[in-house]
Amino acid sequence: MLRMMMTMAAMLLTAGCGKMIELANQTRTVAAPREEVFASMFGDDSAFAGLPLVTNGGSTRLYELVAEKGEPGFEKLVTDERPEAYKVKIAVAMEIPREAHLIYSVDDGALRTGLKFTFEELAPDRTRVAFTIDELTGAGAKGLEVNRSALKRIARDALGKLDDFEEVEEAA
Repeated sequence: MLRMMMTMAAMLLTAGCGKMIELANQTRTVAAPREEVFASMFGDDSAFAGLPLVTNGGSTRLYELVAEKGEPGFEKLVTDERPEAYKVKIAVAMEIPREAHLIYSVDDGALRTGLKFTFEELAPDRTRVAFTIDELTGAGAKGLEVNRSALKRIARDALGKLDDFEEVEEAA
């Protein structure tokens, strides 16, 4: 558990390398089946590999890492503006293959942000991927920027995998 928590903390604190894309709410349509696009972005080699699986029923899965005050590495996850925080949660909720939602929260949602990917099947060989950034909510959010930048790196990596597919224009 400690090793996994330290790995997650390191992932959250490192900056991404490689091709940089503008990270903003966006929608792209690619020529591939929805399941194939989802697997490419969030499959076995994704940033979420190694997170503990909390639920596994049907197509809904929740991966969650909870760090509590006093555990090794906790001080790297908690924000500078919330030194009194007692719990940090990183959750990935997936409705496979329709949606993936990464949520970072401090003290059970007192301070929270996240990333959401939605996969809409337009045709058997066409998938629309919509990406949105959750608004940062809660008081004293300044210190969350380090962790928010790590979330954005994960999003850039996932969105970069869309380049493996041919992008298509949607009919007006």
